[in-house]
Amino acid sequence: MSGLKALCGSVCVVILCGCRQYEYRLLQPVQQVIGKQTVTVPYEPLEYRLTIRDDYLDMRVVNPTDDRVTLLTPKSYVVSPASETHPLRGRTIAPHSFVGMTLPPVIKVYHAGYPAFSFGFGYGVYHPAGHAYSHYGFYDPFFYAPPPIYSEGTAYGWDWKTGEVRVRLEYERAGKNFVHDLVFERRRVK
Repeated sequence: MSGLKALCGSVCVVILCGCRQYEYRLLQPVQQVIGKQTVTVPYEPLEYRLTIRDDYLDMRVVNPTDDRVTLLTPKSYVVSPASETHPLRGRTIAPHSFVGMTLPPVIKVYHAGYPAFSFGFGYGVYHPAGHAYSHYGFYDPFFYAPPPIYSEGTAYGWDWKTGEVRVRLEYERAGKNFVHDLVFERRRVK
């Protein structure tokens, strides 16, 4: 019986210690904790709405002005925690609207799309390049391999486990450029 108690205690420790929680903070232009509730940060002439969704930092850039604002691709970038510079895709924000982006960018995953038939019952997990593919129901890994998965590997993608991320956004509005510098931190909460 004591062996069962020790096993249960070990399982509980693994479960409790294995659940990592992270905190996101905006460090610049103002210090602010970001959570599941939307945080609004005015940064003239725009506004940033920040929230956490599915372990990503969701950022909406709102244009409350009557002018079109364009994010300039060659002059905007993200510096990841590994100090690697990544480009940002340019986009135009119409008057009184917004654009959204996630940090880090969500990597698109494509399935091969062919039908697979197999015999047996079970559960299989396939992890190509860190992306999980799960299949419930009838699946026989010895008869059919999981369908190939292709991920979009570009210069836009990067990983954010912990550390600081610097974002430089240069915009053009009515023929004049302006810059917004933002610094975010992701850290493990004890």
